[in-house]
Amino acid sequence: MYLSYVRILNFRNLRNVEAQFQPGLNFIYGANAQGKTNLLEALYMLVTGKSFRTRSERELIPWFCEDYQATVIRAHITTRTGTDHYILSFNRAEKHILVNGEPLTRLSELLGRVNAVLFTPADLQLVQGPPSQRRRFLDVCLSQTSSLYLHALQRYDLAHRQRNALLKLHRNRPNLREELRPYHEQLASAGSILVQARKKAISELSQFAREFYHRIARRDEAFEMRFLPSCSLDTISDTAVYDSLFSTLESTVEEDSVRGSTSIGPHRDDFQILLGAHDARDFASQGQQRTCVLALKFAELRYLEKERDESPIFFLDDLLSELDEERRDGLFQALPPHVQTFVTATDREFLSRWQHQAGVYRMDDGNLSPDPTS
Repeated sequence: MYLSYVRILNFRNLRNVEAQFQPGLNFIYGANAQGKTNLLEALYMLVTGKSFRTRSERELIPWFCEDYQATVIRAHITTRTGTDHYILSFNRAEKHILVNGEPLTRLSELLGRVNAVLFTPADLQLVQGPPSQRRRFLDVCLSQTSSLYLHALQRYDLAHRQRNALLKLHRNRPNLREELRPYHEQLASAGSILVQARKKAISELSQFAREFYHRIARRDEAFEMRFLPSCSLDTISDTAVYDSLFSTLESTVEEDSVRGSTSIGPHRDDFQILLGAHDARDFASQGQQRTCVLALKFAELRYLEKERDESPIFFLDDLLSELDEERRDGLFQALPPHVQTFVTATDREFLSRWQHQAGVYRMDDGNLSPDPTS
């Protein structure tokens, strides 16, 4: 899978960008605040339909555009079965997504069509940050590969919000436990799907990440990912997970009614990254933590490729300045040549040894152009 053509109109400082990209490595350089990240943000909207930087699409609308009518992203995505044409457009009032001329009625219909892996500097918090960031990493990965997982996640989130609302508004009602029971059934049913999928995925991702960690770091350090479910599980069978989640939700009603929120469930799952049997959060250096995150992203890439039987697109934003020369070389050597990869950087010299393999573009004040010296 690769993005062969894009045209972007009125997206942040990108007034009118049009480009063709090659299937392999694409390097985009330019000074800070010129629009490199804005370009990747626009391209990644084809994956999720949303920005990875803001929840408010009003922030994506260019402030300088006096004649503004709409923001439009047009793209051609080539897959093993042909080329698909995407149009994503929105303004201050509405949003539309068309694939090959057919409108999508729900945003969730877009997930899984364009598979991609994104790295941004914010992902460095996957090691040091809160569990919510690691859960999001898993949810984005698994939602691209499994409609069952995506639907279970949506059902779980809805039941979770409804249970919390009931706990806050009616915590003193004598029949609260009975009113909560249908939500416990929904949470246990959807939650068991999430837990099992996460456990299986983490096992596979851990193996893939271990391989890439060694290739990037060029050091023999034992890498492992360990699943930390919020609810203790003796086995991982459908019935066992359902029963464990349901009984735990039933037993925590009084405590949760005082808190006004649900204390146990997949919304509190986490995973741990270990280097040499030590928690990377506490014992790894900054360089090791960066390499851990990169290894996770490469593992996600391999996982998506295996599950979808097609290579995803790889977006690496402002990464090279975070790595020393040895890890930078390890990164480029680890890049699968058949995977379309977009790399942004402020300095063209970062590419140096790899220039002959890449399409090189310069971003200047929202304008993208092929590099004249490449």
